[in-house]
Amino acid sequence: MAQKKRKEPEVKEEYSFTPPDFNEKEFLEKDITVTKTVLLSALLATVFGVVAYFTTDVAYVIGLLIIVIGAVALKWIFQFLPVDLSAVENKTWIGNGAMFFFLALGIWILLLNPPFGDTVDPQIHDLEIWANGIQSDSNYRNVPMGEVTFNVTVTDNGELSKVQFSIPDSDPVKYDMVKGDDGRYEVVYNFTAPGMYRFYVTAVDEAGNIQEFTELVEIVMV
Repeated sequence: MAQKKRKEPEVKEEYSFTPPDFNEKEFLEKDITVTKTVLLSALLATVFGVVAYFTTDVAYVIGLLIIVIGAVALKWIFQFLPVDLSAVENKTWIGNGAMFFFLALGIWILLLNPPFGDTVDPQIHDLEIWANGIQSDSNYRNVPMGEVTFNVTVTDNGELSKVQFSIPDSDPVKYDMVKGDDGRYEVVYNFTAPGMYRFYVTAVDEAGNIQEFTELVEIVMV
């Protein structure tokens, strides 16, 4: 009678994991280098933001162009600085470039506004003309002769020093427009003869920035 062959138990294969050698010194040096590039990028962004501000009197686009060039050329600029860039990865440069752009842009915009500076002209819009309690159409035609009210919105990023109304072709006087409770500026002018009149609304802020709005109004006899 044949003996039944005994089944041998399976031997489980054992896996062993050997962690790679960790060079703490190399890791810290890399981390310090990356931190240096971030801090120097922020410092350079501040410098470029200030430079962009001083070019604003020439043209706004020049300031923006300076910031864009700085962000794109950031890696090249670092070649002239005492920093070992061999451990800095491309993704770090992308992040530094983005931070540089937005930080420089923010500093530029901050310097353009009070209390640091003001290079923005006042804005004049939403002009309305009223006569005999009736608002004229958008073309300012067929406005009845007599007292006519000119009402306009004027805004500025700082403080306005004056808003004036004038019709220099027929009247040399400049009339101050008064700010009403609704925040709009208003003046009443008395037309004594029919015709086409070119009027001007001039706004000046405390920094001396000027904005002028001009249009024709047709005065008719009723």
